Amino acid sequence: MEDLENLFADLGPQTIGRASNRPTGKCTTTSDGGEFEDVIVDAPVVDNDWSRIFAIFCKNPDEFEIVDDTVRESTWQQSKGREDGTRDVVQLWSYSARFTRRNKDAIPAAQIAEWRKALLVKDRTPPAKKKLAGGTYPILIADPQLGKKGTAEAVENWKRGVTKHVAAARTIGAAAVHVAFQGDETENVVNSYGNQPHTIELNRSQQLELDFDMRVWTLKQCATLGVPITASSVVSNHGEWTRNGGKEPVTSQNDNASTHIARQVKKLFDELAPFGGPRIEWTIGDGHPGVTLTLSGVECYFSHGYIEKGRGTSTETRTRSAIERQILGRTSELGKVGIWFMAHYHHHYSNEFEGRTLFGCPAIEAEKSSEYMLDQYGVWSPPGVLGMLVDAGADRGWSHLNVF
Repeated sequence: MEDLENLFADLGPQTIGRASNRPTGKCTTTSDGGEFEDVIVDAPVVDNDWSRIFAIFCKNPDEFEIVDDTVRESTWQQSKGREDGTRDVVQLWSYSARFTRRNKDAIPAAQIAEWRKALLVKDRTPPAKKKLAGGTYPILIADPQLGKKGTAEAVENWKRGVTKHVAAARTIGAAAVHVAFQGDETENVVNSYGNQPHTIELNRSQQLELDFDMRVWTLKQCATLGVPITASSVVSNHGEWTRNGGKEPVTSQNDNASTHIARQVKKLFDELAPFGGPRIEWTIGDGHPGVTLTLSGVECYFSHGYIEKGRGTSTETRTRSAIERQILGRTSELGKVGIWFMAHYHHHYSNEFEGRTLFGCPAIEAEKSSEYMLDQYGVWSPPGVLGMLVDAGADRGWSHLNVF
């Protein structure tokens, strides 16, 4: 008995019985996970660190994840005998919870927390004092697909692109900045393709939260320019909440993760504006796949580009055909649009026709992470963020184009 007590002392706080030092509690393990039942310890679980309890049952805590909404906890005091014959009062805790096996490709919670902490660091760049009249600088956030393989790289691609475009807008002396969220900000978890649930690194909640954090961070960086900020967001195919086993939306095409997160970010900045936060004018898609707005005298169309259909022998010609069809069907709305911004096809391209310019946005996702296109056609494109200066005074309505 003395040897057993010494062993428990060496291991630190452990599972103990109400009336003895013998372990009490139960652990059941299956191929998918398992469950703890009434495990009693003499120290609480802090910061969701269950490693001590997993160790009691000789389990590797890195292989499992606690299911948050199944945790049951209780605590009480009880008498404990001392070596000198007197008695003392000790505090005990009892825990029950279910746990699942971690996806070996899942991103650790600590890594996600580190990203969030980095995004919340206060930017020390002072607002630009010198404002030059020079058009609007759109920064186009397209296809990061957060949560798929390579999320860490996608986050760095997003941050690099925004940081460099903000610096470019400052150097040029842009009079305003527009942030266009072009869709597929998250990967989603089901129904985009068959094995999607088995390839993701983040679950749905984690994807949406990271998307929110990245959008807020992006707008904070733009606020350092000290110029008016506008923002837009459109629906996308990976943003659709679809019926299980199919690609049809459960409710409607506009019930979409891409525009849903945009509305939450808008609420945040709207609440902060009266207290000194940046005032942002929003255009969020609702009713059509794209949105139209005027930037420094130039009418622009923003869309993810997965709904508008056209004919042709390449992505570029099919998209141009789709635009021409849209103009014919909605001439009063789109007839004067000079610049068309599309995403979805994961590579940068441009096409000029009849005084209009079509820009395809590169994807922010990790390089070569779209295995479908790579395996089917051998096609891939370097990741990046498209940005430029838009101004009616420019010969083509745009200038200073960069992909960072």
